[in-house]
Amino acid sequence: MTSTTTAEPGAVRSWLGIPYATADRFRSPKAVPFDPDLPYDRKGPAPLQAGDTSWLEADNGFSEDCLNLNVWAPADAGGKPLPVIVYVFGGGWMLGANTQTTSNASGLAATGRAIGVSLNYRLGPFGWLSLSQYGGALAEASNLGLQDIIAALQWVRENIARFGGDPNNVTVTGHSAGAFSALSLLAAPSAEGLYHHLAAFSGMPSRQVPAWGAEERAHAVLTALGLQDDPEQLLAVDADLLAKTMTNTQSPDPGAAHGVDNEVIAITDDREQPNGVLTDHPMRVLESGQHRDVDILFSSTTQETDWWVRHRTEDFDPGSIDALVAEFAIRNRIPRSRARKIIAAYDIDGRTSVEVRGALLTDFSFTLPQTRGALAHAAAGGIAHLLVVGPVEGAHAVHGTEMYGIVGQARPGASDTQIARDTFVRDALLALACGDTGALWEPVTTVPTAQGIGDMPYDAIAHAKEVLETFSGVNRP
Repeated sequence: MTSTTTAEPGAVRSWLGIPYATADRFRSPKAVPFDPDLPYDRKGPAPLQAGDTSWLEADNGFSEDCLNLNVWAPADAGGKPLPVIVYVFGGGWMLGANTQTTSNASGLAATGRAIGVSLNYRLGPFGWLSLSQYGGALAEASNLGLQDIIAALQWVRENIARFGGDPNNVTVTGHSAGAFSALSLLAAPSAEGLYHHLAAFSGMPSRQVPAWGAEERAHAVLTALGLQDDPEQLLAVDADLLAKTMTNTQSPDPGAAHGVDNEVIAITDDREQPNGVLTDHPMRVLESGQHRDVDILFSSTTQETDWWVRHRTEDFDPGSIDALVAEFAIRNRIPRSRARKIIAAYDIDGRTSVEVRGALLTDFSFTLPQTRGALAHAAAGGIAHLLVVGPVEGAHAVHGTEMYGIVGQARPGASDTQIARDTFVRDALLALACGDTGALWEPVTTVPTAQGIGDMPYDAIAHAKEVLETFSGVNRP
């Protein structure tokens, strides 16, 4: 049942590729009983997806049948059950797997302080194409990937004690899409009681696709396949073709995900849809105090969207400040005059239009909802901590810069300052999971108290206040 039995300091036992559920295409997941007699010494298949997958370290290939998880425990774990940290990978709900190094939570288990779990969920059309409105064989297809995550958490509750974990102390963490998904659990009644802390890295209580937008995405895929008059034929479409078609109907602009639009997939606001998973928006749940007992760590980086500024400049460039003003006003349904005033705050220091867009969307899509979410949770009686990750030698503070640190891994060739920064991230997550509030900085009160790490380009608290003022009254969906 385990790949190692050594008990040296830092040694870890691992169980790989454990199936937690099975699911037919476009159906809800069904639990799979745990079989303790199997070896679990190989990674399970990664979620089927389109595009370059060489970086995913998917040793056992790709499959629609991908609902498996990995568990890591300290080799000398014994006695009191340990806190459990469940990692949900990111990748825009289109890419990723629990097979990659940045999903390998053995680094958390190696500290001796926690059990690490990393799960797979369905991606692209298989997990996030909203089809329940068509009924029939598609009636269950709403936020299927989130249903998968919840099914994995149910498996953890029922089985993690076998591995030395405490089912009554589960922290769900994730990066990017994984973090958005983790926070969406707040609004999912079927997830009640399955988690006790949340740590969201570069994913906020925001960016839900409205139901109309989700239906437009589905219509685009059906139209591309010539199936708009017979949606159930999706059940017979070749899996690779379906994945590629979904990718080809997404907007090529990586900034398209940051407004009220229908150009991308994400968590769907399906509260009014057939068989919806959610009952509200996560931000509204935070404001209500319904989950004030869940301690939350919100984290973002100082230059979140600059990866696209640097590496996909042509796709990300609005072309001019006037074009950016028009885009921001239309996508977010605010007056153009207000959009111009907001953008003027970022059109400084000789920035080009693409650099202005990068700074704008870093704050609008990450700093703003992170700060608002933390303040809302604190105002409702909850405990919220704000973390801001700055650059260090050899590692710009762009989206994904802290991914190795979250799961306790070391980035190849990392500088000493990056190792120190990533260790801080790891230890903050462990402190949250272990309830060691004394090891964390002061929580948010009526002030957005924040901890900055790395070579911060600004004071984290002052910047959060400035962002709240800049976007005052502007809805962040």
